[in-house]
Amino acid sequence: MDISDLNYLSQILHKAEALKQILEQEFQALKQQDLQNFEKLQAEKTRILEFLSEEEFLIKAQKFQERTPANVPNDSDISLESLEIWDKIVNSMTEGRKLHQRNEILINSKIESIRSALRTLQSPDPLNSVEVYDKLGKLSGAKDRNKVGDA
Repeated sequence: MDISDLNYLSQILHKAEALKQILEQEFQALKQQDLQNFEKLQAEKTRILEFLSEEEFLIKAQKFQERTPANVPNDSDISLESLEIWDKIVNSMTEGRKLHQRNEILINSKIESIRSALRTLQSPDPLNSVEVYDKLGKLSGAKDRNKVGDA
């Protein structure tokens, strides 16, 4: 493996670490409901994911898949340094997957909360009725709210 391959692996490691940082920022944006920042992060995340899914990376990944420092023959074209970088890449990608799953859980729980609120608001069930104030500051029950929906 030549120096250009080591540089390429270092670049992959850098992208994997950048992806982890973006996933962390994405989580913070989701927690704070900062949708503008969340959308901005999606573009950056997409660029990194496209880079990490390029064919050249996938071919090199196949070379390293079965290799560890213990089972690399002396005459192998894969250096120990490149295997160490590869291990860091795998660890970083594993951590990134966990961060992504955490973000997915948060998004799904927020979506479920919104769906539940919508069901409650749209339900004609009198047990789910909530009293709200009208424009005049008077309490209006579910009956008045249903009339608004009929209009």
